[in-house]
Amino acid sequence: MRTLWAASARHLLHHPAQLALALLGLALGVATIVAVDIATASSGRAFELSMEAVNGAATHEIRGGPTGLDEQVYVALKKSGTPIALSPVIEGYVDVERRTMQLVGIDPLADGAVRGEGSGLRVAQGRMDEGPRRRGADSAGSDGEAGIRQPAAGAGGEDRVSSITRWFTEPGAAVMAASTASGLGLAIEGVFPVRVAGATHEAHLIGELGGTTSGYETLILTDIAQAQEWLTLPGRLSRIDARVPAGAEGEKALRVLEASLPAGVTLQPAQRRTKQSLDMTAAFTTNLQAMSLLALLVGVFLIFSAISFAVVQRRRVIGVLRALGATRSRVLVMILAEALALGVLGAGLGLLLGTFIGRELVSLVSRTINDLYFVVAVNEVIVPPLAILKAVGAGLGAALFAAAVPALEVANSAPHLGLRRSVIEQRVVHASRWLLVVSAVLAASAGAIVWASSRSLFAGFVALFLLLLTVAAITPALLRALARVASRIAGRFSPVARLALGDVAASLSRTGVAVAALGLAIASMIGVSIMVESFRESLRTYLTRTIRADLYVTAPGPGFGRPERRLDPEVLAAILATPGIAHHSESRRVIVDSPRGPVPVDALRLAPEAHSAIQLTAGDAARVWPAFERGAIVISEPLAWHLQLDAEGTLTLNTATGPREFPITGVYREYGNDRGNVLMSRSVYEQLWQDDAVTALGLYLRPGVDVAGVESSIRARTPGRQSLAITSNAEVRELSMRIFERTFVITRVLYWLTAGVAAIGLVSALLAWELERSRELAIVRALGLTPRGAGAVIEAQTGFMGFVAYLAAIPAGVLTAVLLITVINRRAFGWQIDFHFSIEQFANAFAVAMVAALVAGLYPAWRTARAPLASDIREE
Repeated sequence: MRTLWAASARHLLHHPAQLALALLGLALGVATIVAVDIATASSGRAFELSMEAVNGAATHEIRGGPTGLDEQVYVALKKSGTPIALSPVIEGYVDVERRTMQLVGIDPLADGAVRGEGSGLRVAQGRMDEGPRRRGADSAGSDGEAGIRQPAAGAGGEDRVSSITRWFTEPGAAVMAASTASGLGLAIEGVFPVRVAGATHEAHLIGELGGTTSGYETLILTDIAQAQEWLTLPGRLSRIDARVPAGAEGEKALRVLEASLPAGVTLQPAQRRTKQSLDMTAAFTTNLQAMSLLALLVGVFLIFSAISFAVVQRRRVIGVLRALGATRSRVLVMILAEALALGVLGAGLGLLLGTFIGRELVSLVSRTINDLYFVVAVNEVIVPPLAILKAVGAGLGAALFAAAVPALEVANSAPHLGLRRSVIEQRVVHASRWLLVVSAVLAASAGAIVWASSRSLFAGFVALFLLLLTVAAITPALLRALARVASRIAGRFSPVARLALGDVAASLSRTGVAVAALGLAIASMIGVSIMVESFRESLRTYLTRTIRADLYVTAPGPGFGRPERRLDPEVLAAILATPGIAHHSESRRVIVDSPRGPVPVDALRLAPEAHSAIQLTAGDAARVWPAFERGAIVISEPLAWHLQLDAEGTLTLNTATGPREFPITGVYREYGNDRGNVLMSRSVYEQLWQDDAVTALGLYLRPGVDVAGVESSIRARTPGRQSLAITSNAEVRELSMRIFERTFVITRVLYWLTAGVAAIGLVSALLAWELERSRELAIVRALGLTPRGAGAVIEAQTGFMGFVAYLAAIPAGVLTAVLLITVINRRAFGWQIDFHFSIEQFANAFAVAMVAALVAGLYPAWRTARAPLASDIREE
């Protein structure tokens, strides 16, 4: 047994390059998984901390419509004597020095009762510090409202009273986290601008949140009245936080509270909104995780290749040890132990590398979330414990799974057969024929899964992976067949070429797995490229059709459907009075609650030219638009998909007077967001939600009118009132395409990592192959082949293998694109994407395959050309 382990250690130590390449390939696969987990977890955790900082110990929240609820609701609830602690809150997004922050207006006297004792703002030594939060603690004040600790006697108490007074009376008084203030270059008593929907206000930093402020880094706290003024929402509240005591008494009080709420006002758990927001990104993060698993899948082939080569290189030694008494079980344990050690090291390296990549990936993921879902600022990168477990499990699992086949094969072989190379190659050839059958079974299984699962995203990914595995299964047989044919053809012109290509076919145990891994990576690259290009062209066509107004004017600011993003009425009137405008469309973008979750709503007053810009995929335009004006709604394809609606159904929305059922008159194509969207007549919206604000305008100019001149005229008519975001249709399209490109940067990073893993696998395979046949190459060189010729032989072999991998990847890549477009994207996001093929998609994949193969052969070619002939000929 000791001899067996000594032979194992000796072999690994004498082949450090192979060991390093195998470790690197596995580490990259594991690192990709860890990086995606870190990026998505960090973004999600940042949003959760922000919500926790705002919600505190609140168990429920009372909400109204898109513009919140009347503050008189809070007054009436307080007068009712409810035993439930209540705290009014108004919130919105603002810009401070190019940084998006959440403005939160609170009443400290009521806030502490909801958040718990010591959780409100306390004043000490001239600073507004956050006291220690204790969920479930009793309220500080005897009346259930005092959230600020009572001032102590003396100067300190006077300072506290002064600071509390400033909070309520000083215009622009605000506090923020000390780390945020430092990052903005602000000190206490400093003045800084706050921009809301194009209007700039002056804020005064009267204190900082000290202590532990996780989640507060993106918040600005101010008084409710001040927040209402800045957000131009006088007399409105975003919500009322409620803290319901546990037990039967709390449940009873909760039922009484819910029954006392006016129509259009709802009571829901405080965590529901956070969960709904995070659920929006579920499909996005699932796609990223699937791409990371693809890199690990390629890594499995690499480990299989490395372990197989290690077994093949020691076939004589293992055969001798078996002949001397080593049992099958001990040989099996030895090889699996090597794989286990490889898995542990690969997982460890992958965890370290993934942490580094994840930190870089966080900015890409958070930027995409900001573009598509909600505003989040990631100030801390976290490594979730689950990511560590997944790294260890992925590394060990991949290594042991990949090593199982070669380990069982060598352990069950008769000792004398282990000494024969021909036996191994015969077995591989036989296995490659069976793999053709496996390939057909995998393809049929993928099709059956897609057919049997109509909406399951998980099933779609299973089918995708099975389809990609068909490339790996078919590649060895294809490589052998094409190499033999090419060998016969090339033999007519060059004996050396025939020898080189014949060696590729005769060494299938070395070349097959590596080429299969490269083919799998290239197939995924072709599929993703076609999908991205198809999406890009579909989006470009959609934007060309939809964005028809000459100018678009909106109130600038972050966030989709934010009530504070509104055009000032005087500014709106000045814009519409500008000469040269023929027609205009008006839009009010809001988020409306429904029994099925929040729904984005676009309340439109359409110009005559705008109807044809909306591409209906269900419903007749002659019937849709008259019904639309009478109160029916038009929904987007993503919403129809996610909620399983059609043009003959209905959708219930919570209006200012309570739930109302809206008939659906049509479905339209839309790529604005993957949650879906509802189009509603603006007059109907104003009547049902009592909101006459306008978020954006689409201006159609008279023929011959200069667009730049109208834009200048609008800006001249609205100086000092409200800065506006004015863009032409070309600029809107360009901005939309930039967001699209940013979104798919992450996908490209992940599939380049996958291609890198495959390239490393090919380098490892070629290095092992070259080491195995160093004696054969030395003999050929002794017969007259020059060193340059030997290097050219190896490059020709690697180039041929890259070409075969590309050929095998083409059909699977096209089918992968079909699956990505019609199944994965459809089930994840609800989009309908038109296919767009181009020569560039396949040319890029060909270039990657050939470059990877040729670069992989450089070192083996260089080593072969410089190897001493005498020692290589003697070696055996």
